[in-house]
Amino acid sequence: MAANPILAACGLYCGACYHYLASSYDGERLAKAAAERGRSPEGFACQGCRSDKLYIFAACAQCEIRACADQHGAEHCGVCAEFPCERMLAFQSDGRVHHVEVLSSLVGLREKGVEQWLADQAARWTCSCGEHFGWYDSVCAACGRSVDSYGKDPILK
Repeated sequence: MAANPILAACGLYCGACYHYLASSYDGERLAKAAAERGRSPEGFACQGCRSDKLYIFAACAQCEIRACADQHGAEHCGVCAEFPCERMLAFQSDGRVHHVEVLSSLVGLREKGVEQWLADQAARWTCSCGEHFGWYDSVCAACGRSVDSYGKDPILK
């Protein structure tokens, strides 16, 4: 099974993750993004859940949801016979705002198919100027317009 690198098994769209977005930043912008989250730039960038370059944070690099999907031969949890399982229900309600929509996202993936879902997500997380933005960005880094994100990241102080 060759899964798309920016389709996380849990139904998250990696294209809106600050770690994925950081993989395209220049050195100065990468250092700033990592520092905002109290991390070193080393290992901060990621090329997606199903890539060979994962964010070094254990929750991403050693993701139990991805391992479970792989064990079940599922590209994403929405096609698993056990969906929605306790692991996904716990993930959805773990306090991270961007996790809240994973179950509905997985249903959408199942109904629309991967290609259409990815296209819809890319459009959702792209500013009208063409710049991609993340789950917790309030303004576009390129043009300064307000963007429709989840608001402030609750883990940042």
